[in-house]
Amino acid sequence: MSTQTRRFGYFGFLAAAALALAACGGGSSGSNPSAQMKLAVGDAPVDGATAVVVKFTGVELTPGSGNPVDIIFSSPKTIDLLNQSGTASALLFDQPIPSGSYGQIRLMVVADGNPGNSYIILSDGTTHGLKVPSGSETGLKLVSGFTVPSSGVVDYTIDFDLRKAVICPPGQAPACTLKPVERLVDNTTVGNIQGAVSATLVPSGCTPGVYLYSGTVIAPEDADSTAAASDTSQPLASKAPVATSAAPYYYQFTFLPPGSYTLAFTCQAALDDPDQADSAVTFNPVKSGIVVTASQTTAVNIP
Repeated sequence: MSTQTRRFGYFGFLAAAALALAACGGGSSGSNPSAQMKLAVGDAPVDGATAVVVKFTGVELTPGSGNPVDIIFSSPKTIDLLNQSGTASALLFDQPIPSGSYGQIRLMVVADGNPGNSYIILSDGTTHGLKVPSGSETGLKLVSGFTVPSSGVVDYTIDFDLRKAVICPPGQAPACTLKPVERLVDNTTVGNIQGAVSATLVPSGCTPGVYLYSGTVIAPEDADSTAAASDTSQPLASKAPVATSAAPYYYQFTFLPPGSYTLAFTCQAALDDPDQADSAVTFNPVKSGIVVTASQTTAVNIP
């Protein structure tokens, strides 16, 4: 482990991949328990780590008034937030809850620095326990208001930003810290793009990257922190495609507003320096006209 504080990911925004899991357990009842809620968690591949595994024991929902709704799992759910199974997230629970307004979600986790509970596997193969500050008392809190109607189903994902959430300060070695850096996403209003990158595009010495752009972009550019916000040739996000034990390589962009997008592939992602205006990154192939629809996943293979 380096003596420097480690943060994860030079690649952009988030996506999520994980296996589907069902939740068990009860909660406090309300005046109208007929409402249904689905809650999932996830993130996407980040540079510097091959697995980020968190053990969840339950969820607490705090309403605007009344007692919290506790959903305790019959057995802990151990979820790898970087799992490459091709789905957008890992389901924590799908069950009736009282309707009404809620202001906070608390994820109950076992993250005490013991790698036998929650842990991270770095790209160099080393395993480090994950520790949540005051995790045994408070868990991971997300203060984000949402409303559960008296009928129908609400469908949310807690999107972890692992580039900001995981740090490995030297004073806590060998454990790393998992901070509460996440957002609540309404899955019914967003879509996803995912696909495979052909192994022929990733020869030896290639540092692959898939870049995402809004609309149709003919001449895509790499990230430039000095570029104007109106510069449509700048990427919205970028991902390092990740292979399993063998090719092909997979990528995924999630929680995207409906619309048209462009994807561009490069083998020179290591040259992308946002603080350098021209890092000479070239892209090939470039795919435009990719349509994202709410609640749907658009499959785009490269090439």
